Order: sequence, then structure tokens, then C-alpha cells
Amino acid sequence: MIHPSQDFARDVLERSHAVPVLVDFWAPWCGPCRILGPMLERLADRAKGRWELVKINTEESPELAQQYEVYSIPDVRLFVGGKPVDGFVGALPEAQIEQWLQKAIPIPRSARYKEAERLFAEGECKKAAELLVREREAGVRDPDASLLYARAAICSDPKEALEALGPDAASQDPQVAEAVRELGQALLSPSPSEESADSRVSRHRQGWEALRDGRPETALELWIGLLEEERNFREGQLARICRVLFQVLGWRHALTERFSRRFSAAVHI
Repeated sequence: MIHPSQDFARDVLERSHAVPVLVDFWAPWCGPCRILGPMLERLADRAKGRWELVKINTEESPELAQQYEVYSIPDVRLFVGGKPVDGFVGALPEAQIEQWLQKAIPIPRSARYKEAERLFAEGECKKAAELLVREREAGVRDPDASLLYARAAICSDPKEALEALGPDAASQDPQVAEAVRELGQALLSPSPSEESADSRVSRHRQGWEALRDGRPETALELWIGLLEEERNFREGQLARICRVLFQVLGWRHALTERFSRRFSAAVHI
């Protein structure tokens, strides 16, 4: 819902008891307002009723601008429960506004999402991915869920995971998204056919096979064992892919907690 307010008490104060209301204080002569306004309108359309946008022309409603101490425009205020609870001033980039909205107005999480989050943290990546697929099939379009799905599915189905990692999902945590992309590209690259009597070469290949089979625990066990023998194995490439895998899993993930100290000791000896 996007409209100029005809009745601030009704459209903002009363309405914000039912749904968060974002108020855009603007004026026709304000250049940054003309940049910010369409961005807020696009975001409100995407929100599909999770929050509403009300635009207040400060030229027409100077008493409201004075009441809420609007000294510089554009000035955006978030109203919840009849009171302003957050806001920002100026025409911020759209991605930055999205990040602010995600913190200021958290997306309600379904029981299925919460269960997928728990399973992923405990190392049950395949089960987590399956639940998140069902979330999408139920019509839920949540960038956080898309990013979590990409992280959970990247080992067992890297192609699907990378397709799920669209711009919205990537904007949630750009560093993690980049790690997912790097790991996915590595998994989709053909494995080199190596003939060697060196058991390290065999264990390196077995680690990749385990990761592609959705068994990151086995991969880390094999690879960290290699790094304990030769910390610069493959000129540091193996250490890098371990770091990328830890970043995809997250620093509170069960496997990261289990292996990260051993990894650090191996590569910093």
C-alpha cells in the first residue's frame, strides 16, 4: 500500500498497530526525494503487505514535519504500535535500504525455516535443503531462505544452489554469497585425472568426491589430515578451499566448531 496520507492519525498511527508503516517525509523541490521516493515504492511493492508506505509532503503538512522534528529531507520514519521506532535521513542506495529494512522489520519465520536453520547448524545439510525446497514450493519468497538453501545444497547440488543464489539472496550477506559461488564453481569444475602412487593425491580426490556427495565432514577430515602433513599442499589451494567451506557453513556451524582449530593449527605451524 502506497499513498499520500489524508489522515495521519488513521493512516499511520492507527494503522501501525496492525502492520509497520514507513513514512517518507518529502517535498516536490527536493532532488534527493525524487531519487528516494521511487526506490521506496519499489520496495513497498516487493514487501507485498509486510509493511506499508505513506508519503508526507512537508510543504502541505508542515505541522507534522515540526511535530516529528523533520529538519532535513528526505526523512524516513518507521512507525510500529503508533510510535516512530527507527528511521534514516537522505537518499541511501537501494541495497542499503533493503538491509536496513531487514533489520528493522524482520521477516516472520515459519516453523519449517527454523527447523531447516537448526538442521543446517547441526550439519544436516541435505535435510535442511529439502525443507527449504518445500518452503519455496509453498510460495515463500524469502532472500534469507534462498541464501540458506544455497549454503545447504551447495555440496550435493551445486548447480541448483547457484541458481537459487540470485541478487536478493546474495545481498543478505555478500561475503558468504561469494564463498558459496567460489565453492560451487570449484565443485562444478571437472576433477583432474591424476595417476599417482602418492596417497596424498588419492586423499585429495576422495575429499572432493565426499564433498560432491554432500559429506563435508568426510572432506574436512581428509583434507585437514593432508594439511597436517603438508600445510602448503597444492600451493595453498587446499587451505583456501577449506577456508571457503568454513565460510559457507558459518563460524557457528557444528563442523566449523569441530574442525577450525585443527585446521588453524595445521596451516600455521
